[in-house]
Amino acid sequence: MKVEQAKKYIEIKLDTKDVSIAVVLGSGLSFLEDSLEGLKKISTADIPGYPVSTVIGHKGTMSTGTYLGKRLLIMAGRVHYYEGYSYEEVVFPTYIIHSLGIKKLLLTNAAGGVNRNYAPGSLIILDSYIAPFSKIYKNPVTSPYSDKLNALLEKAAGISNVRVSRGCYAYMTGPSFETKAEIDFLRLSGADAVGMSTVPETVWAKELGIETACVSRISNFAAGITGSSLSHKEVLETSAGSQESFITLLKEFIKLI
Repeated sequence: MKVEQAKKYIEIKLDTKDVSIAVVLGSGLSFLEDSLEGLKKISTADIPGYPVSTVIGHKGTMSTGTYLGKRLLIMAGRVHYYEGYSYEEVVFPTYIIHSLGIKKLLLTNAAGGVNRNYAPGSLIILDSYIAPFSKIYKNPVTSPYSDKLNALLEKAAGISNVRVSRGCYAYMTGPSFETKAEIDFLRLSGADAVGMSTVPETVWAKELGIETACVSRISNFAAGITGSSLSHKEVLETSAGSQESFITLLKEFIKLI
């Protein structure tokens, strides 16, 4: 991987000094980068070795700037294993974050609701994950997510009066949405949400010593719960519709880090 080349390119194009936290924005969640003061932005397609995102709703940009007095690095969009990339390519951005000396990472995603109590628009702070059909992962004995960052997310939710829950994320490799039988299996396994991202970044961030948290926004009920068919368009529409509460949560969280 061209981590050193990518690092040098990013340091020339962006202002990476004293970054408080890196934030990865998932499907339909690109709003934050447009709010940065002193914004500097590049296309990830121009970064040496950086995999190109091919999924609608993932902008494929990296930016730096100041938000509420804190220095941020924003990655708008991500790449997925189902796009034909290796896991090393999928987590290339995580290696870049580490190489830049950034110690904290907030992941976000749009996920399907497995737990019937979490309707579309719900926000879930992840405290665990399962990856039942991915051979390269072992579920950790302890949570890979930072207790400190999770506590700050919950504190931010209380301050901003945004409802959040704790939950378990099931990682599926995609590219198709899960079947009803698979969702039933995941529910019995303890999953609250399901998606095709986040866990690779979580695993590598843990190995690299990056303090990590993740917030999932439920974009739709998973297969078999409502009887309706699933679509990526629905994911994007729900993400846009529940954006205000998520922005409010992030604002308060960033104040606290």
